[in-house]
Amino acid sequence: MKTGKITKEDLMKMDKEEMASLVINLSSIIQAQSEEIANLKELYKLKTAERYIPSSEQMGWLFQELEILDAVLAMDPQEEETSEVASHTRKKRKRLNACTAPADTPVCDVFHNEDATESIVGKDGIAYKRVEDKVVDKIAIIPRKVVVERHHYPQYKTVDVDAGQDNNKIILYPSASAALGASPSIVSDVVLSKFDDHLPLYRQEEIFAREGFFLSRQKLASWVIRYYEDLLPFASYYRKQVYQSAFLSKDETRVTVLDVKGSTGKPSTNGFMYITIADTFDEATGNTRSLVLLDYIQGRSREVLFEDIERYGYRGYLLTDGLNGYLSYPSDKHCVCWVHAVRKLKQLLKVNKKNVHALRIINEAAKLYKIDERYRKMLKSKEIDAETFLSLRREESEKVIDTIYEIVDEVRQFYSHAGAIGDAVSYLENYRIYMKNYLDVVEATPSTNANERVAKSFALGRRNWLFAQTVDGADASAFFFSIIETAKRAGLRADDYLEAICTFGPGTKSEAEWEALMPDKVDLTRLNEWRERRLNAKPDSNREKPYHFVGATR
Repeated sequence: MKTGKITKEDLMKMDKEEMASLVINLSSIIQAQSEEIANLKELYKLKTAERYIPSSEQMGWLFQELEILDAVLAMDPQEEETSEVASHTRKKRKRLNACTAPADTPVCDVFHNEDATESIVGKDGIAYKRVEDKVVDKIAIIPRKVVVERHHYPQYKTVDVDAGQDNNKIILYPSASAALGASPSIVSDVVLSKFDDHLPLYRQEEIFAREGFFLSRQKLASWVIRYYEDLLPFASYYRKQVYQSAFLSKDETRVTVLDVKGSTGKPSTNGFMYITIADTFDEATGNTRSLVLLDYIQGRSREVLFEDIERYGYRGYLLTDGLNGYLSYPSDKHCVCWVHAVRKLKQLLKVNKKNVHALRIINEAAKLYKIDERYRKMLKSKEIDAETFLSLRREESEKVIDTIYEIVDEVRQFYSHAGAIGDAVSYLENYRIYMKNYLDVVEATPSTNANERVAKSFALGRRNWLFAQTVDGADASAFFFSIIETAKRAGLRADDYLEAICTFGPGTKSEAEWEALMPDKVDLTRLNEWRERRLNAKPDSNREKPYHFVGATR
């Protein structure tokens, strides 16, 4: 039989056996091409849908889909009120209308009843007698109070003329930042506004100007970096404590530094904020010391990712998103995030909501979070000890993980490796040896959600300030952002903890002093005296000229 293009004459010459063979060959070719077209269509549809999905760092819910999907899949219709909308149902959200303020919020009275009469006649002609006044609580605000702190430092003048000119002077500043015209309170406020409220310095400059104070963005930036330089000894101790913790989880998010150039001479696009969260559980108290550390890094090679791990000799368990650079870490201590493991399956469901295998895997994976959360609450409340926690969580979680891989094996029987679902389960297959390792560690959870939340918070600000100018600026940003996120995880007010670090950190030299600034040890009541002094501040009645905050001068 001829190969290649078959003409009508060729067909006329074929006998029955040749014709049957041709039909079989053509049928197999058509079937193979049909499967390839179906796979390509599915992948194209998936990629088209992904194009309009915002990045993970812009979506607060993206790393909670397991919980959300599980809630939807397992929801009891009797437990949740629903409303009919077109051709589908949706949960009816509870409306929260109440605005709140703490019970110790100061209260003042505003009286509107000075001229009130004992009786009035309404429009309807009915007489009304005055009774007990109606009291309405309203939230109010006092404009920000800016004060001038006059710091008094000991100063000495030479008395021995032979030792030098008699106008030589020495001022005993406790730290370099003490000579600046910026108090710890304003530096911590600027830092918090930039990194937690996402206000770049030029906007802060405008806000100060609106309030009557000229503070240039350049001066604000220099103050922040000078304080950071004074805090470097504490920052080194803090970093050491991170790598002495029981458990680490890591992730990265992009950041651009203008002074770092790529091969084309343009700012490098290979810069990252390297996010490390370190957890150590204390069974005696039921609390976990949790430290957040951000670093500016260039590239994600193994050498860069493991630089501090090797420097400080960390040998504990490590949770990551499965990036190739981490795969050289010992496989028996490397945990891989379950959210990343099923991410492509969740993307697939956005295109094909009826894919049974994807739904089953995601539904099973969601159970891992519920199991961890349930036993972790019992551990924190001391209903169970750490050993029991590990035993109970492992017993239930291993059954779930085994079920997931049974479904994965089924998928391989029905779907091509080249197809969308075949590609989606490849991650689960490739990282199978890592997916149970988190069950060995009390501090470990099934995912890097905590790191993703830090990345999201950083990315929200990055959308405002876009980039850092220098590596020093990026390092200072990373340190202060670490302090803010650590305060949040420790249940502290970020403004209090930042001010404490900026107030008591510069000039500290001993490990005991540095340890006293750690989030689980810091005494924030030490700020009360400083704040009381500012609250009672009054203008200098003898002052007529404006203040100029340049260095230590007035």
